[in-house]
Amino acid sequence: MLRRRRPVDVRALAAEHLEAGRPTGWFEPLYARAFGDRTAIPWAQDGADPAVLDWLDAPVATPPGDRAVVVGCGLGDDAAALARLGWTVTAFDVSPSAVRWARRRHPKAAVDWQVADVLDLPADLLGRFDLVVEVRTVPSLPGVVRDHAMDAIGRLAAERGLVLVVTLLATDAEVARRWVGPPWPQAPSELAVYRGSGLTRLALEHAPADDDGTVTARVTWQRPAGVPATDGAGPGSALPIV
Repeated sequence: MLRRRRPVDVRALAAEHLEAGRPTGWFEPLYARAFGDRTAIPWAQDGADPAVLDWLDAPVATPPGDRAVVVGCGLGDDAAALARLGWTVTAFDVSPSAVRWARRRHPKAAVDWQVADVLDLPADLLGRFDLVVEVRTVPSLPGVVRDHAMDAIGRLAAERGLVLVVTLLATDAEVARRWVGPPWPQAPSELAVYRGSGLTRLALEHAPADDDGTVTARVTWQRPAGVPATDGAGPGSALPIV
């Protein structure tokens, strides 16, 4: 007889690691305990994210080359979709179990799967990619490390490279205050941190707010020519939803 797997208490797991000062430490036990059960992962979808697919079909701007990286790749659907479209893809996640799971889900995908922490990225990834894709990784991190994460994500882009961010935003402070995560919606003003890694915003797109007071936003950034990934441009200004 097969034993039914106990459900993962994601909130308790996240709280345990956050209280212990391990902001990305809870991802590995989550993926390890849920292995094979996609429904146990709060942000997992059945296939690549629609916002990413729509952007790839009609990009805001043309990337300068074909090197792409997926940040916090999870089960690998976004990375596999990019590979099918002909991109040279690197995908990383802090969880070894997530990376192993992604490989198993997409055995034929031409993806360089790696284990890496967005808060401590390997130097050989910085400034290397023509397209950086980040889908709701930052909202799964506590506020105290989000600036670090967004700065690191921006530094993955090569000169003239694009950074595609899909994130969850709170329409006001009260929505954020009462929200029970993970993930936890970002304040729109947080997105200005991407400017600090030298990026320029090309577009901010979003549908009307949901009934819960959140908005799914898609933001396209670009690293201008002559602005290296190691040369931040300062915090920039806030990005209100318009």
